[in-house]
Amino acid sequence: MSKQAFPGNSNADSMVQYELQQRVVAHYVRLVPVDWNPSGRIGLRLEMYGCPYISDVAGFDGRSRLLYTLTPELSRPPGLSVSLQFKTLRNSGTLLHAQAPSGHGLALSLERGRLLLHLLAPAGGEKDEEQQGLAVSPGSQQQVALGSLLDDQHWHRVKVEVFKAHLNITVDSNTQRTPVPTQLSLGLIQQLSVGAALSPQRSALSENFQGCVENLFYNDLNLIDLAVQKDQQVDMTGNITFSCPEPQSVSATFAGSQSFLRLSGGVAVAGSPEVMSAGLQFRTWNAAGLLLMFRLPPGAGAEPGEEVWLYLRKAKLHLESRKAGTILELSAGSGLSDGQWHSVELSFIAERVMLSVDRGEENTAHTGTPFQLTTETHLYFGGCPAEESGQDCHNPFSVFQGCMRLLTLDDRLVDLIKVQQRLLGNYSHLQIDMCGITDR
Repeated sequence: MSKQAFPGNSNADSMVQYELQQRVVAHYVRLVPVDWNPSGRIGLRLEMYGCPYISDVAGFDGRSRLLYTLTPELSRPPGLSVSLQFKTLRNSGTLLHAQAPSGHGLALSLERGRLLLHLLAPAGGEKDEEQQGLAVSPGSQQQVALGSLLDDQHWHRVKVEVFKAHLNITVDSNTQRTPVPTQLSLGLIQQLSVGAALSPQRSALSENFQGCVENLFYNDLNLIDLAVQKDQQVDMTGNITFSCPEPQSVSATFAGSQSFLRLSGGVAVAGSPEVMSAGLQFRTWNAAGLLLMFRLPPGAGAEPGEEVWLYLRKAKLHLESRKAGTILELSAGSGLSDGQWHSVELSFIAERVMLSVDRGEENTAHTGTPFQLTTETHLYFGGCPAEESGQDCHNPFSVFQGCMRLLTLDDRLVDLIKVQQRLLGNYSHLQIDMCGITDR
């Protein structure tokens, strides 16, 4: 469905009704007020009408899977159809791996937020009796990629339909038609693994899936319902819940030039006054932008007005501090404008500053004097206010456009919901509790 605004009524008595042209399947509905009625008062009453919706769901923790050994009666031709819905915060993981007695098969996996369909052939021709997995070397598989940014914790619909000469794969509303290799012989599906490859130790498929799968059907067979009923054809490994737990991760979208988040250095009081650390995760398509800026007080071993910036330039992370005409600079990472989530850890210990990206190698520099934040220190994320009296925030770089989450100060998580409720810090032009970055 395209983006659309729905004007409401202008008085307390009239009713405005809209009929959606396309069916919408949703677990939650978010209301985003665009503008207030200039002649009315703030208020809302909303009623939604729809059809009953049946949900069979399974939750996977990254170490669990469902393994089905299907009888010929259940795995019946002609044709092959697999459909499901999933949501996750992980950008990689094996959703499904199916195999026929011939050794041929197919798999669905997430790789860097994209869905891959693998058409797999047995290693070395015919499958021997001991071979449980399928070779996934480049010579024995064909891949089809569809979608992007599918690790956004929203439900995504997937359907694969295999015919004699071609197959259709659909992700949400996008369908791609692909020829089926003549040597591929799926026939009856004998084994089907959900959440992991059939033989992870012998497979080059991605790691196990962590997230939720809903309404998983093989042809007309409800696979999750079979697991709920503890059917003898289903083997459960690890901790599988037949519900979808909601993660605690809250994102914030920095949408434009006026977006910023300001926090106080007193948000987290460290046990040692000589230690200060900050961390965050971000995703963006832009190669440049300010992630964090703060000014050190003179009593923290800094010259008056000493400024520290953490920013992106040419898709690489830079830390820069200027004082008395000298510049301290560190850099880390590369290719960070790929739309994927990247983690940043910054710490000041005594007279050292350390910077790392994606838990990689730490880059360290000596500052000469210890860096220390106080409760009066303001930390600015993403940008600066348009008009800041006292010049507490100065941004000589581009503003950040993208999403941030898991902000930490001295290893303590910043509660962005309290920020949203104006109980903590200050912000402007942020969309909190969602990542609004769009696919390219």
